Amino acid sequence: MTAAREDGRTHATVLVVDNDPEICRVLARRLSDAGYFCVTAASGAQALAEWHRHTFDVVVTDLNMPGGDGIALADALQRSEQVPIVFITGFREDFKRRIRSISDAIVLEKPFEGSKLVELVDAILLERATRTG
Repeated sequence: MTAAREDGRTHATVLVVDNDPEICRVLARRLSDAGYFCVTAASGAQALAEWHRHTFDVVVTDLNMPGGDGIALADALQRSEQVPIVFITGFREDFKRRIRSISDAIVLEKPFEGSKLVELVDAILLERATRTG
């Protein structure tokens, strides 16, 4: 469970996965600036290793990555626990059919403003808190 802050946000932990180190850094920075604790990973394999070390409230992952796409990562993660997943991509149509098999999946199409990602994570966590609280 995540602790509520005065501004209504939570001290949630977000796993940010992207093979592009600059995108990963920018996304994590934007979420960190909004009060979230972020852990980054450059690949699906690294993300799975982080998953076993930490507890995450939300996963933000690129869809199209070498060595395994975001959907394969989501499949692996959701075998152990249901977690909301935000897929970021410029190739939604290429993955549309496969995305439907992922529960709690949301697609954020590139390009997008960093504030949109923060708003989305805020909304996901608020909805989860309302459902479980």
